[in-house]
Amino acid sequence: MIYVAIYVLLFCIIIMLYHIVSRANDIYSKVLAFNNLLTQVILLISAISIILNSFFLLDIALLYASISFMSTIALMKLMLPR
Repeated sequence: MIYVAIYVLLFCIIIMLYHIVSRANDIYSKVLAFNNLLTQVILLISAISIILNSFFLLDIALLYASISFMSTIALMKLMLPR
């Protein structure tokens, strides 16, 4: 069952990359789509961690999640009109 979830996540990542490259018009929707993409990658790392029975990958996923959150906040603060 976890393998099906990994394939679904990979499909969603490909669709989100397509949306970022070709469908998103303004920069705000690109940042939000990129944040969604990073969330999907974090879920993928966590699923692989379950398969490999490795807690080290969960630590990497948590670190990646915090960096993703901080970068999204920084980009939105940078792009907000003053």
